[in-house]
Amino acid sequence: MGATNSNILFNEEGNLFADVILPLHLPKPFTYRIGESFRDKISIGSRVLVEFGKKKILTGIVNNIHETIPENYSPKLILEVLEENPFINEKQLKLFHWMAGYYMCSAGEVINAALPAGLKLSSNSKIKLNPLYKEMSGQENLATDEEKLIHVLERKQSLTYDEISDLFSKRQTSILIKSLLSKNYIILFEEVTERYSSRVIRKIRLNSSIFNNESEIESLFKQLEKKELQINALLSYLRHVPLHSKLNELGLTKSILIKEKVSPSALSTLTKKNIFEEFLQPISRFENVSVTKGLPILTEFQTKAKQEIGECFKTKETVLLHGITGSGKTEIYINLINEALNGGSQVLYLLPEIAITTQLVERLKVYFGEKMGVYHSKFSDNERVEVWHEILSGKLSFIVGVRSSVFLPFDNLGLIIIDEEHEYSFKQYD
Repeated sequence: MGATNSNILFNEEGNLFADVILPLHLPKPFTYRIGESFRDKISIGSRVLVEFGKKKILTGIVNNIHETIPENYSPKLILEVLEENPFINEKQLKLFHWMAGYYMCSAGEVINAALPAGLKLSSNSKIKLNPLYKEMSGQENLATDEEKLIHVLERKQSLTYDEISDLFSKRQTSILIKSLLSKNYIILFEEVTERYSSRVIRKIRLNSSIFNNESEIESLFKQLEKKELQINALLSYLRHVPLHSKLNELGLTKSILIKEKVSPSALSTLTKKNIFEEFLQPISRFENVSVTKGLPILTEFQTKAKQEIGECFKTKETVLLHGITGSGKTEIYINLINEALNGGSQVLYLLPEIAITTQLVERLKVYFGEKMGVYHSKFSDNERVEVWHEILSGKLSFIVGVRSSVFLPFDNLGLIIIDEEHEYSFKQYD
């Protein structure tokens, strides 16, 4: 059986396949072939780009990797693996499948609801040449305009509909695309772009060949002798980053110099002369908070309640702690959270509404500092993506949030606190 861009030779040994969950209402994952170049990059939980149907490209999650050849159809190749480290862990996948069964929906619908919007993909239709178009050369008679478009695509790699309309009339564009699609010379695809963008700060540093050479520094000052603004910019930088220090490699936030009345045009000129180097550094969107308090000391009553909770956990997974507002439950929670974190576990503290979250975060961050993150719908897409990544990286081990926090990529969740669990906000009525 001959191979095309979507078919493979099944008599070859060593074929590897991935079952991919697509963010659609589909009864089961679709199977795709893993190309040689992706075998060391792909794993269960990876996000991948795949072709679905004739015209769509979607982002899916790898559910399983195996060597079983699908029956009745030839699987298409995975187009791209979006990250080498799994984006969703196996415990999350297990939870998503359980939810799909419990709520009688598809795993794809659960994943679509679980992922933060900033990690989903937007798309625009584009046209590119079929990778096998040269092999078809001569098989079809092409019109002059069709040949012209193919030559443009050979140079540009891909074009949008509007870009093609700039070369031909809109009516011609529709006819050309329809004709070349029918002849299999071009492919209509979806160009995917990430919505997430890192927060960055703009920094500058002195060119290392100048910074590490005193004679170069002296020569530079002589060159700039009559350029007062540039001399001032250089001196201001060196006040913050002394010669012979390792601070130059880290650079200095550009806004610091601007606040000191250093001329932006002087900085720009020095950068163009390759005296300064300007670069962007990704930073967290969340304020770095230091631990400023020791654990609250429990009263005799609170100590007894905490001990009883510990005893219950030896035989049961769930314990109900009842107490009126202001009775001291939060102090007990703080001590339980600390024990779980010290034991190497992750902690999830669920609250019924965002208003309570804001009040409680201020209280908790003085005890847990940078270990603690917050997750709720009032955060921007980028902030929620950042929390997701920081849990995956291990930077955050304690999350305070509303019920959507259960979707986060925990892999070692040792304690879940559902505060005010009787509140209707925890329930689903739709």
